[in-house]
Amino acid sequence: MRKRLYHRGYNVELADEATMEYSARVGGKRVLGSLLGVKQSIDWWCDTNILREPNDFEKQEFEDATAKRTEEYKGIQIMNDSEDDDKAWYMIIQGNLLKGSLPALKQFVDKNVPTKQ
Repeated sequence: MRKRLYHRGYNVELADEATMEYSARVGGKRVLGSLLGVKQSIDWWCDTNILREPNDFEKQEFEDATAKRTEEYKGIQIMNDSEDDDKAWYMIIQGNLLKGSLPALKQFVDKNVPTKQ
């Protein structure tokens, strides 16, 4: 009995137990790869109607910000992930993302955000 699961209406089954490769029929073609890769292929197909192989997703390399700067101002965390851009500061207030320079964000906090004293 093969291991099967459903993801967004598509049947995903274990194709090879030794390599833990999964397969699914997406857009009339069979995709084969890791479980995460096959699920990402299905998601991509459902969202964009473009077929991408599971291996395409595994090639992506993401780098963390090396010089992330953080400043705490009146209980609000203001962050910058860019090394060379002083206007790339950002903060999240009440679910809203605000971006700009550090002095401008501090000025906004002073004018618009009630703080506990």
